[in-house]
Amino acid sequence: MNRTERAPGARRPRAALILFLLAAGAGGCGRPPAQVDGPAATEGPKVNPWANAAQRLKKDTDPTTVRVALTALGSELNAENKERLPALSEADLAKLTEVVPLTPEDREEVRAGGFTSHDSVYIADCLYLRDAARSLALAALPPEARAEVALAWVCRQVYLQPWAWHLGAQPLNGNAVVHTFRTTSVAPTAVLRRGSGSGLERAYVLLALLQQLNLDACLVGRPGAGAANVVFQVSAPANAPVPNVAGLAPRGPFWAVGVRTGDDVRLYDPWRGAAVPFTLKQLRANPDAAKAWFEDPANAGGATLADAKAATVYLAVPVNSLAPRMATAGDRLRTDLDVNLAFDPAKLRAAFPDPKPAFWNPSDEPFAYGRVARSLLPADAGGSDRGETGQRLYDAFRREQLPFGVFRVPNTLTEEAAPARSRLWAMAAGAIGGSFIEPPNPRERIQRGQFQDAAKDLVNKQEMFSSGLERLRLNKDADQQIRDWVDAMNELYPEARRAEIQNNKELVGQKLGQIEAQWKQPGAQYIVDRAASEVGLAEATLLLALCKHEIAERAQVRVERASGPEATRLRQEAAAQWQTALSAWRTYEGQSSAHAGFPGRVEHARTLSARAEQLLNAAKK
Repeated sequence: MNRTERAPGARRPRAALILFLLAAGAGGCGRPPAQVDGPAATEGPKVNPWANAAQRLKKDTDPTTVRVALTALGSELNAENKERLPALSEADLAKLTEVVPLTPEDREEVRAGGFTSHDSVYIADCLYLRDAARSLALAALPPEARAEVALAWVCRQVYLQPWAWHLGAQPLNGNAVVHTFRTTSVAPTAVLRRGSGSGLERAYVLLALLQQLNLDACLVGRPGAGAANVVFQVSAPANAPVPNVAGLAPRGPFWAVGVRTGDDVRLYDPWRGAAVPFTLKQLRANPDAAKAWFEDPANAGGATLADAKAATVYLAVPVNSLAPRMATAGDRLRTDLDVNLAFDPAKLRAAFPDPKPAFWNPSDEPFAYGRVARSLLPADAGGSDRGETGQRLYDAFRREQLPFGVFRVPNTLTEEAAPARSRLWAMAAGAIGGSFIEPPNPRERIQRGQFQDAAKDLVNKQEMFSSGLERLRLNKDADQQIRDWVDAMNELYPEARRAEIQNNKELVGQKLGQIEAQWKQPGAQYIVDRAASEVGLAEATLLLALCKHEIAERAQVRVERASGPEATRLRQEAAAQWQTALSAWRTYEGQSSAHAGFPGRVEHARTLSARAEQLLNAAKK
């Protein structure tokens, strides 16, 4: 279903802007975790609660819909069947913790006898990755081929751009400051919706996708792997902007994702975006044979031959997947939904060759794979973060998706008028956030394989943002009105500040009133329209190219599976799809300057464009 689009200049509901700029408030949460309560039972005809839940989840799979479905399921189970979801006994919990390390909060999540507030988030995430797995149509391929296609998909959807959370800065001396950062890992679906991440986040996404592809997957790293995220510091000149530390962030404890194939493990490098040309067994038998691979400059993750010699397998699954209620839900919903919701940790561990791998879920790492989604989200959104609104990782994660410098605003606004810059950014962010960030966003539709819906939506957005720029081009007075507005703000903000210093409350009120009056002038809205339309048009064009590219990738997979006359026909179809994709990438290239504020985005588009051109030329031969 397509939303009615608004021109960038149209006023959006304040709630939409607040939704993007602010994270959900964190309310307190007692233990055990809040469980989903159903409405009071009513008399009526017998129903099949599980079939009803499946029907609801076939229609929509966002966390809110899933929560409603789980609420109704719990109510119907109690009312119709007098059925109770299984809880984990203390004895079974003790056995589980011998296999999987669990924090006290993990234990409460696993032992609950009813659906918890995080279950809706967890199931929604599983359905997201299930859709992605389905869209790749890999059932006929052997495990190693499925994993290789899955890795390529992850690398197309998530370009390498690590984000470190800036925690603050302290003076070092009169000329320098020390900035403190924390490396971050967010949930796989959050990484996918953002479209960029670290190598570790790519590994998380790949692991989640492989689990929905019914593959026994693992992480591979150093012995004694501990916390994945660390705090580090960087010094910089006192008056310089916050430094870009994307290339300085530590890699973390892992360097590959593995897939069990018989009594061996195939390895895949999420940093490099390629299958490692040696299996785990081969590395252990003759690690020096892999020396050239690890010393290759293309080794973006920085793994060393020493890492290869000490390669250790670790298992990781979502904590909620260990709960007995998820095993029941997985069994009862599998026929209708074909989604993997539960894992048997002992069975998974037993399937791997000796030495048997340990589960990685360290108690000192809140963003370990098993609990990363719960740790990211505020308590009232199904998570466990009870921090102050505005100070949480979730809030910073939301803000960083639109860096402050991404919008073009007049450079003639002075530093004293900095509040005007912030307000202009917020207004433009509201327009872009509503179109591209709030789920379900176009990127999510592409990743779920909903190409037709995504393309239609993106063409509408292209038209909307193009119209906004055209209106500005045709308005001969717009540039002068923008200059007049900037001049007024450059005068009023300093005047208001001086009145504040003088404690002249009457004059402060007068100046603030004049400032508000200026915000109602056309010049302000023209600036917002231009900033939002330039970025929005480029984003719509980028995502449309990505959509066309994914369609061509599916055609390419079909070519590589075919033979004889069928292969000739499919090669022609693939050539047509690659031509369409390449044309879309070239259109984006002409608009890409508007994305200068998004590190890595334009470069990733060039990589995909080059692949489209290469495969187009190959298909024509």
